[in-house]
Amino acid sequence: MHRFHIEPSSVPPLHIGSQILLPENISHQICNVLRLRTGEEITMFTGDGREWTAEISLGKVAERGSSSVKVLLSRVSKPNVEMRTNVIMVMALTRPQRYELALTKCTELGTGDFLSVLTNRVLKSDSTIGENRMARWNRIVKEAAELSGRVLVPTITGPAPMNSVLARLRDEGAMSILLWEEAREPMLSDLLATLRSASEPPVKLALVLGPVGGFSSDEVQRASETGAVIASLGNRILRTETAAIAAMSITAQMLP
Repeated sequence: MHRFHIEPSSVPPLHIGSQILLPENISHQICNVLRLRTGEEITMFTGDGREWTAEISLGKVAERGSSSVKVLLSRVSKPNVEMRTNVIMVMALTRPQRYELALTKCTELGTGDFLSVLTNRVLKSDSTIGENRMARWNRIVKEAAELSGRVLVPTITGPAPMNSVLARLRDEGAMSILLWEEAREPMLSDLLATLRSASEPPVKLALVLGPVGGFSSDEVQRASETGAVIASLGNRILRTETAAIAAMSITAQMLP
């Protein structure tokens, strides 16, 4: 069954039995790309934790290439697919294609939010995110959420200096774990095992990853002074996107 994320502002309040007109971009995909027909079912979600099953009640290609699709809402559920801990990926900016891979796979694994940060070794060519790139990255995480069966879509924020981001996360009650290639202990898996056995696991957990070239010693020291825990992913040095995916995979297993 095809699955779509619908922006809440683009549709009226959803109720079983109501008919709604889908946004034009979704209608276009249903009519012109997927070529679905009246009577077929789709699933949709708006990011509030619910998933709706809807039957296509009217679909047509209007003049000048626009499309119009109405659906009848028949069922609603609250799938248990989201992690109990809101995992925030704090990633130093790197080459766009590498960053996009991390966005896709970490969204599939359950990341709640992405915070883009600037560090000493972020290349100047990677340090600016224009409107077009941010729009593309938001589409990437939306599509990853659709395909992986999630009912929430991560937000992407940034870029901002890492120290200010870590200070804000601390003030918001989040625990931050900075993964550094020169750290030998604790291992991330051991640290997460301790958190899982605690009486109250963290509600917010930030995983902090560096750019090409890693963090400088001064940055690690300042992060530690801000309250971040320094941890290791192992003896091998990983690319930023590989480290992000590995860290998120371990976290999704340890804190499902």
